[in-house]
Amino acid sequence: MITGLLLPTLILVALTFAVARMVERFMPETLPGLAFQAVISALLLWVLSSLLFAILYTLEAPGAVWLIQTGGWRHFMMLGAQAALVWGPVLALVVSTAPRRWTTAVW
Repeated sequence: MITGLLLPTLILVALTFAVARMVERFMPETLPGLAFQAVISALLLWVLSSLLFAILYTLEAPGAVWLIQTGGWRHFMMLGAQAALVWGPVLALVVSTAPRRWTTAVW
């Protein structure tokens, strides 16, 4: 149970926090910058969570590599989109608290 559900969830939460804070460094301290940060972070997390599931599948069953090579990337992209149920709320919290860390603009 721990490796099947808890570990991927913890990895996704940590990845969400890290990606959102990294993208925050490059965005302007404005409301459109905040929206752009949310969009860019969501797209990056979608791709990274899909990659995470591909890696986990490969570690669990090495024979699953053929799935990636034969166009099965759609399956992993769908898993990454479904993982938004885990990283979506965390992303919303991290992005919504970004104005607290602004140094030049005042919210």
